[in-house]
Amino acid sequence: MLPALVCALALAPVFWLAVPVRWRREALLALSLAGLAVVDWRLPVLAAAVTAIVTAAVRTRAGWRLAAPALFALAALFVANKLAAGGGLLPSQGGVALLGVSYLVLKAAAALVDAARGRLGQAAFADVLAWIVFLPTWASGPIETFDHFRAQQPRPSRARIGDGLERILFGLVKTLLFSHYLGVWATPVLLEPAAHGPLVLLGAAYATILRLYFDFSGYSDIAIGVAAVFGIEIQENFDNPRVRRTLAQLWQRWHMTLTAWLRRYLFLPISRGLLGPGGRSGDTLAFGTAQLVTMGFCGLWHGLGWNFLVWGVLQALGLFWVGRPARALGARLPRRLVAFWRDTRLGYALSALVTFHYFAFTSLLVFVRLDGAGDYARALFRLTPS
Repeated sequence: MLPALVCALALAPVFWLAVPVRWRREALLALSLAGLAVVDWRLPVLAAAVTAIVTAAVRTRAGWRLAAPALFALAALFVANKLAAGGGLLPSQGGVALLGVSYLVLKAAAALVDAARGRLGQAAFADVLAWIVFLPTWASGPIETFDHFRAQQPRPSRARIGDGLERILFGLVKTLLFSHYLGVWATPVLLEPAAHGPLVLLGAAYATILRLYFDFSGYSDIAIGVAAVFGIEIQENFDNPRVRRTLAQLWQRWHMTLTAWLRRYLFLPISRGLLGPGGRSGDTLAFGTAQLVTMGFCGLWHGLGWNFLVWGVLQALGLFWVGRPARALGARLPRRLVAFWRDTRLGYALSALVTFHYFAFTSLLVFVRLDGAGDYARALFRLTPS
């Protein structure tokens, strides 16, 4: 990562001083393609092929006749790449067959769905390709939307460049310092939970969720910062999700561009499709089913394993609880108790604490398999395996 970052920062002055204004978007495209080619020559070829399919879907107005088989091909590419890669989650883990395919698939799928619905508008090949291959967001997001990206022209701004450099610094501290050393300490504990006491295991759970946050948010900071140095504003990905009072609020601020993608292209179409013309009679069933499918997909997108699927299902159950049973329970509890829970600082702190612990302990499944999670739980609560 560091050599690529140093190279990008070194090229920035040349980009602003030597490239004419009218060629700057094309120059960014060329730099991104060159960067991908240095990593793996197959990446720009793959990106160009995907771009050709997306633009063909727009120009021919073939609707779902072209989008449906293209989406199936993207799904097959994703599965094959995950199986070849071994399913590593964190950007710092490496070990991928084709870098960035998970994000490529989501972006291309969104474009194909929008094209089939007639919502993509005009989409020139160069614009789509520049959006798909924009190097700062290729490997780890954020999942920049096409409309937001193509509306921008790279323009020099001292304030934006200064903010971008500051953002890069914060990102490096998060990933190379906080996330790294939290992982160095917590990983052996996760691998051998029986060798440690409950307090150490509890601390490892806290360290693991913080590691996950610092790694992902740090890489997002670096991507946003590098883009700003080259005059492009990309969307935020994290907004202090650790202190939110409900799981729904946490997910609205954790990997926000992924959450927005899931909501727009999975949750809303599924829930609306299940509701149908009958109105709200099946509202709870539609909501629960949509949550289960959406978060199950989210888990498998992170990794093809039972632990990831169970993690996604647990997130769906937590979101369903917040959206339906918890609301119904609140309507039946005494008003003073509900007012305390919703309106006081102590109530906020307690609910945020519950939310953080649910997310932290379920997210251990991101790092260990199901049997390892069972070993961890037994060691934490000092249970004897049956």
